[in-house]
Amino acid sequence: MFKNFYHKIPRRVRILIFFLLIVLAVWLIFKNFAPESKNVPANFLQARQTASLIAQDIVAVSGRTAENINKISDFDKNKEYTEALNLISEELNNNRKAREKAINLSAQLEIMAKNVSSISPASAGQTAIQAISSETALISRLINYNDYLIKLLEILQAKILEKEKNSNEKIMELIGKINDEAKAINDLNNNFNSLMSEFDKI
Repeated sequence: MFKNFYHKIPRRVRILIFFLLIVLAVWLIFKNFAPESKNVPANFLQARQTASLIAQDIVAVSGRTAENINKISDFDKNKEYTEALNLISEELNNNRKAREKAINLSAQLEIMAKNVSSISPASAGQTAIQAISSETALISRLINYNDYLIKLLEILQAKILEKEKNSNEKIMELIGKINDEAKAINDLNNNFNSLMSEFDKI
Protein backbone atom coordinates (compact mmCIF):
# COMPACT_ATOMS: atom_id res chain seq x y z
CA MET A 1 0.00 0.00 0.00
CA PHE A 2 2.77 2.39 1.00
CA LYS A 3 4.70 1.38 -2.11
CA ASN A 4 1.73 2.25 -4.32
CA PHE A 5 1.28 5.56 -2.52
CA TYR A 6 5.00 6.34 -2.91
CA HIS A 7 4.89 5.74 -6.68
CA LYS A 8 1.86 8.00 -6.99
CA ILE A 9 3.93 10.95 -5.69
CA PRO A 10 5.50 12.87 -8.59
CA ARG A 11 9.23 12.31 -8.94
CA ARG A 12 10.00 16.01 -8.49
CA VAL A 13 8.03 16.09 -5.22
CA ARG A 14 9.80 12.94 -4.00
CA ILE A 15 13.18 14.58 -4.68
CA LEU A 16 12.07 17.72 -2.83
CA ILE A 17 10.91 15.72 0.21
CA PHE A 18 14.17 13.77 0.22
CA PHE A 19 16.14 17.02 0.05
CA LEU A 20 14.13 18.55 2.92
CA LEU A 21 14.74 15.47 5.04
CA ILE A 22 18.48 15.81 4.46
CA VAL A 23 18.35 19.50 5.38
CA LEU A 24 16.37 18.69 8.54
CA ALA A 25 18.85 15.98 9.52
CA VAL A 26 21.81 18.32 9.02
CA TRP A 27 20.05 21.04 11.06
CA LEU A 28 19.38 18.61 13.92
CA ILE A 29 22.99 17.45 13.93
CA PHE A 30 24.24 21.03 13.91
CA LYS A 31 21.85 22.05 16.70
CA ASN A 32 22.85 19.16 18.95
CA PHE A 33 26.58 19.00 18.33
CA ALA A 34 27.75 22.35 16.97
CA PRO A 35 28.41 25.23 19.37
CA GLU A 36 25.45 27.59 19.72
CA SER A 37 26.09 31.05 18.33
CA LYS A 38 26.47 33.72 21.00
CA ASN A 39 23.75 36.30 21.42
CA VAL A 40 23.91 39.13 23.96
CA PRO A 41 21.22 41.86 24.08
CA ALA A 42 22.48 45.42 23.56
CA ASN A 43 20.77 46.52 26.80
CA PHE A 44 22.80 43.96 28.74
CA LEU A 45 26.07 45.16 27.22
CA GLN A 46 25.28 48.83 27.90
CA ALA A 47 24.25 48.12 31.50
CA ARG A 48 27.34 45.99 32.02
CA GLN A 49 29.62 48.79 30.86
CA THR A 50 27.89 51.35 33.10
CA ALA A 51 27.89 48.98 36.08
CA SER A 52 31.62 48.33 35.65
CA LEU A 53 32.39 52.06 35.69
CA ILE A 54 30.22 52.69 38.76
CA ALA A 55 31.76 49.76 40.66
CA GLN A 56 35.26 50.90 39.72
CA ASP A 57 34.42 54.35 41.11
CA ILE A 58 33.04 52.82 44.32
CA VAL A 59 36.27 50.86 44.87
CA ALA A 60 38.34 54.01 44.25
CA VAL A 61 36.23 56.05 46.69
CA SER A 62 36.56 53.42 49.43
CA GLY A 63 40.34 53.49 48.93
CA ARG A 64 40.48 57.28 49.25
CA THR A 65 38.27 57.13 52.34
CA ALA A 66 40.69 54.74 54.05
CA GLU A 67 43.51 57.22 53.40
CA ASN A 68 41.43 60.12 54.74
CA ILE A 69 40.59 58.23 57.94
CA ASN A 70 44.32 57.94 58.60
CA LYS A 71 44.70 61.67 57.89
CA ILE A 72 41.88 62.50 60.33
CA SER A 73 43.60 60.41 62.98
CA ASP A 74 46.89 62.24 62.34
CA PHE A 75 45.16 65.64 62.53
CA ASP A 76 43.62 64.60 65.84
CA LYS A 77 46.99 63.53 67.27
CA ASN A 78 48.59 66.80 66.15
CA LYS A 79 45.65 68.81 67.55
CA GLU A 80 44.85 70.15 64.08
CA TYR A 81 41.14 70.04 64.83
CA THR A 82 39.92 72.41 62.12
CA GLU A 83 41.57 70.31 59.40
CA ALA A 84 40.19 67.13 60.96
CA LEU A 85 36.64 68.47 61.13
CA ASN A 86 36.83 69.72 57.54
CA LEU A 87 37.96 66.30 56.32
CA ILE A 88 35.22 64.57 58.34
CA SER A 89 32.64 66.86 56.72
CA GLU A 90 34.09 66.03 53.30
CA GLU A 91 33.90 62.29 53.99
CA LEU A 92 30.30 62.53 55.19
CA ASN A 93 29.47 64.18 51.86
CA ASN A 94 31.38 61.46 49.98
CA ASN A 95 29.38 58.88 51.92
CA ARG A 96 26.12 60.32 50.61
CA LYS A 97 27.50 60.19 47.06
CA ALA A 98 28.52 56.55 47.60
CA ARG A 99 24.94 55.70 48.55
CA GLU A 100 23.75 57.30 45.31
CA LYS A 101 26.29 55.23 43.38
CA ALA A 102 24.96 52.08 45.06
CA ILE A 103 21.44 52.93 43.89
CA ASN A 104 22.69 53.57 40.34
CA LEU A 105 24.66 50.31 40.37
CA SER A 106 21.62 48.32 41.51
CA ALA A 107 19.59 49.83 38.65
CA GLN A 108 22.18 48.68 36.09
CA LEU A 109 22.36 45.20 37.62
CA GLU A 110 18.58 44.97 37.38
CA ILE A 111 18.76 45.72 33.65
CA MET A 112 21.43 43.05 33.23
CA ALA A 113 19.35 40.50 35.16
CA LYS A 114 16.23 41.18 33.07
CA ASN A 115 18.19 40.46 29.87
CA VAL A 116 19.94 37.26 31.00
CA SER A 117 17.13 35.07 29.65
CA SER A 118 17.88 36.39 26.13
CA ILE A 119 21.56 35.46 26.30
CA SER A 120 22.80 32.42 24.43
CA PRO A 121 24.43 30.00 24.83
CA ALA A 122 23.04 29.02 28.23
CA SER A 123 26.54 28.73 29.71
CA ALA A 124 27.11 32.43 29.00
CA GLY A 125 23.85 33.25 30.76
CA GLN A 126 24.88 31.23 33.80
CA THR A 127 28.22 33.06 34.00
CA ALA A 128 26.40 36.38 33.71
CA ILE A 129 24.14 35.42 36.62
CA GLN A 130 27.19 34.61 38.77
CA ALA A 131 28.73 37.98 37.90
CA ILE A 132 25.52 39.85 38.71
CA SER A 133 25.26 37.99 42.05
CA SER A 134 28.82 39.04 42.92
CA GLU A 135 28.11 42.71 42.20
CA THR A 136 24.82 42.51 44.13
CA ALA A 137 26.78 41.24 47.14
CA LEU A 138 29.12 44.22 46.65
CA ILE A 139 26.17 46.58 47.14
CA SER A 140 25.29 44.83 50.40
CA ARG A 141 28.86 45.20 51.65
CA LEU A 142 28.92 48.83 50.55
CA ILE A 143 25.83 49.52 52.67
CA ASN A 144 27.59 47.98 55.68
CA TYR A 145 30.72 49.97 54.87
CA ASN A 146 28.78 53.25 54.73
CA ASP A 147 26.98 52.54 58.02
CA TYR A 148 30.26 51.83 59.82
CA LEU A 149 31.86 54.89 58.24
CA ILE A 150 29.08 57.22 59.41
CA LYS A 151 29.39 55.87 62.96
CA LEU A 152 33.17 56.30 62.88
CA LEU A 153 33.04 59.85 61.54
CA GLU A 154 30.41 60.83 64.10
CA ILE A 155 32.54 59.42 66.94
CA LEU A 156 35.66 61.16 65.63
CA GLN A 157 33.74 64.40 65.34
CA ALA A 158 32.40 64.08 68.89
CA LYS A 159 35.87 63.21 70.18
CA ILE A 160 37.46 66.26 68.56
CA LEU A 161 34.70 68.51 69.89
CA GLU A 162 35.28 66.90 73.31
CA LYS A 163 31.71 65.62 73.46
CA GLU A 164 32.80 62.00 73.84
CA LYS A 165 35.64 60.51 75.84
CA ASN A 166 37.16 57.02 76.03
CA SER A 167 36.18 56.38 72.41
CA ASN A 168 39.48 54.89 71.20
CA GLU A 169 38.25 51.29 71.52
CA LYS A 170 35.10 52.06 69.50
CA ILE A 171 37.19 53.85 66.88
CA MET A 172 39.60 50.93 66.45
CA GLU A 173 36.72 48.45 66.24
CA LEU A 174 34.95 50.48 63.54
CA ILE A 175 38.16 50.99 61.56
CA GLY A 176 38.66 47.21 61.57
CA LYS A 177 35.11 46.64 60.30
CA ILE A 178 35.49 49.31 57.63
CA ASN A 179 38.73 47.77 56.40
CA ASP A 180 37.07 44.32 56.23
CA GLU A 181 34.17 45.70 54.19
CA ALA A 182 36.53 47.63 51.90
CA LYS A 183 38.48 44.43 51.19
CA ALA A 184 35.25 42.52 50.52
CA ILE A 185 34.09 45.26 48.12
CA ASN A 186 37.37 45.10 46.22
CA ASP A 187 37.36 41.26 46.11
CA LEU A 188 33.74 41.10 44.89
CA ASN A 189 34.42 43.63 42.15
CA ASN A 190 37.51 41.67 41.06
CA ASN A 191 35.34 38.54 40.96
CA PHE A 192 32.75 40.35 38.82
CA ASN A 193 35.45 41.45 36.36
CA SER A 194 36.93 37.95 36.28
CA LEU A 195 33.54 36.35 35.56
CA MET A 196 32.78 38.87 32.83
CA SER A 197 36.15 38.04 31.24
CA GLU A 198 35.06 34.39 31.20
CA PHE A 199 31.72 35.52 29.76
CA ASP A 200 33.52 37.26 26.89
CA LYS A 201 35.45 34.10 26.06
CA ILE A 202 32.38 31.86 25.79
